Order: sequence, then C-alpha cells, then structure tokens
Amino acid sequence: MNLPVMEHVRMNTNKNHRTGSLALALAATLASLAGPAHAMEDDAIFQATRIEVDAGRSDSKIIAAWRADGWIGTDYNRFAWRTEGSRRDGRLEDAEVQALYSRYVAPFWDLQLGLRRELKPAARNYGVIGMRGLAPYAFDVDVAAFVRSDGRLFARTRAEYDMLFTNRLIARPFVGIDWAARSIPSDGIKAGATSSEWGLNVRYEITRVVAPYLEIGRRWQRGTDGDAGANSVRAGLRLVL
Repeated sequence: MNLPVMEHVRMNTNKNHRTGSLALALAATLASLAGPAHAMEDDAIFQATRIEVDAGRSDSKIIAAWRADGWIGTDYNRFAWRTEGSRRDGRLEDAEVQALYSRYVAPFWDLQLGLRRELKPAARNYGVIGMRGLAPYAFDVDVAAFVRSDGRLFARTRAEYDMLFTNRLIARPFVGIDWAARSIPSDGIKAGATSSEWGLNVRYEITRVVAPYLEIGRRWQRGTDGDAGANSVRAGLRLVL
C-alpha cells in the first residue's frame, strides 16, 4: 500500500475513533441526566382529595352525611386520611377519622396502616391494616381490619363501580359491610356481619371537580336486640380536588 493511501486510512481511523469517543461521552452524559430525572419523577409530590356531602330522608327522618378521603405523597409512599359521619334529626349519630400510611405494593393496590378514631357513638381508638385498590374490571375495593384498644377485632369491606352513561353522567352501585369477630353484648354487637349498606349513586359531572348527585340506598343493622333496616334518598355534592 502506498504512503498516501496509508495516510488516508489512518486519518479515517482517527476520525472514527474520535466520533465513537464523542458518541460514548454523549451517551454517558444523557444517562447521567436521565437517572436523576427518573428519580425526581419517583420523588415528585402529588395529592388528591374527594369530598361528598349530602342530605335527605330515611324513613320519614331527616338525615345528613359526609364522606371524605385523600392522600399526599409520591407514587410509592403516601399519607392517606379519611373521615365520615352522619346526622339524624339534627343529632350526630356516628363519626370517625383515620390517619394512614399508604404504601404501593402492586399495580393499582396500596397497603395501608394507621389509626382510626371513632368519635360517635362512643370515643374509641383502633389500629388499622387494610388494602385498597382496583380489582379486575375496575371495581374499587377497600378492605380493612380494625383492632380496638380493648383487643376486640372488627373488619370493613366496601366495593363500588363506576358505570359511564356519558362522559358526565355516571352511575355508581356500591355495597359496604361491617363485621365483628365476636359478640359484644355490652355494645349490642353480634358476631359476623353487624351492618351493611348498599345502593346506587348517580352523579353528573359539571366539571371533573364538581358533581351533584342523587343517591338511593338501603341500610341494615344487626344487634343483640334484633335486626333493623331503613331506606334512604339523598341529594348531595361531590368535589374532587
């Protein structure tokens, strides 16, 4: 091979080497930038809040209720809270609040641990462990076990499902059941299912934030003195913040 040809080969080789080195350096730089960016996405703080307030009638009595829950945190670790309660004929009938640590454990499922404070009908404290998420076919499922401060064990299950008639008109059938592991005569509680509530909630989303709704439900209560049931019709407002 003559000298000009060899020199030309060496120049191309050096050029390719420099180009390859530049490409490797650029790839390393992009990788170093992508790593922190991904970490920043995982550590980003988000929040959500849902509030429902309604009023209506149940067996000729005036009733009102509230339900609210929310969370703040990252995709994996969150502080979650919830509260609910009801009034009947102007008197506070039941009320509670929960503070929970919520940990992502599987797609669409969170494990929750924390405390529950019952304000009415009696002031009591509970430890909480539960799971909340989306079951197959997009059923919203909430299952929790409660250990009362006196060692009594209770549980609560709730499931609901959104059926879209249009993008704004949504029907949500729901069912919830409370359980007791043992009978507690002093509290009027029998072992097994102690109460249940099921019905249909129909809302119209004026926006994704504001939605008035109409709810028809049936509540059943089981105690040592016998069973009792009541139907209810409520009108309310749902806010998602």
